[in-house]
Amino acid sequence: MQTTHPPCDLTSTRALARESTIAAIKHAVAYFFGMPVEELHYNNTTRAVTVPRQIAMYLIKQMTDASLPEIGRRFGGKHHSTVMHAIAKIEERRHLDAGLDFTLSKLTTNIMGQVGRPKVSPTSN
Repeated sequence: MQTTHPPCDLTSTRALARESTIAAIKHAVAYFFGMPVEELHYNNTTRAVTVPRQIAMYLIKQMTDASLPEIGRRFGGKHHSTVMHAIAKIEERRHLDAGLDFTLSKLTTNIMGQVGRPKVSPTSN
């Protein structure tokens, strides 16, 4: 007796991969900075929270195909322009701050070790 499986829904597979990667990035960043993941969602404007939040937003944009509005929703409903600002800020600082560049590289390596090669694109097989 041969069992049949329903056809693979590529859209659902990509969504699950993106969800898993976003969660892994948020957890890795929160752990690295010694804070609960939930704190990344708060409207806290202290540097101890804003920098990790900006780093997480930057990494999500770099490592997934999530849109700016989607990333904002994942951080307590932040506006997409806030996400744009966060990404630009980290990109700018990364080139000027070797410590930040090292932190981003270390976090990226850790995350990729958890979820594999996370970038999801429409042309992936």
